[in-house]
Amino acid sequence: DKTALYFGMAANAFAAFKGSENKKLMSDKHVKSRYGGVGNQYAVTEILAFFISLPVMVATEGHMVGTYFKLFFDDYAVRFNLIASGMAFYLYNELATMTIKS
Repeated sequence: DKTALYFGMAANAFAAFKGSENKKLMSDKHVKSRYGGVGNQYAVTEILAFFISLPVMVATEGHMVGTYFKLFFDDYAVRFNLIASGMAFYLYNELATMTIKS
């Protein structure tokens, strides 16, 4: 099954697009002042990305939601690793956005 490969390739393409769009936004002084800083721009971008990807997640993995929640609440290692990887991903992207700014 090559589904993970295809979704990984799509995620990388969208991440590259997000980076280039963030750079364009931060070069516009009017947009930059309305956001109030790189952190706010990053937060808005992440919120939009979440809501845009939500229908895809529901369509492809919606039938597994019950299994996911059972595993998440029953297995400490899964819960810890999921939260830790999410925090690391968030920090990485926050730093990448701050790097684009400079």
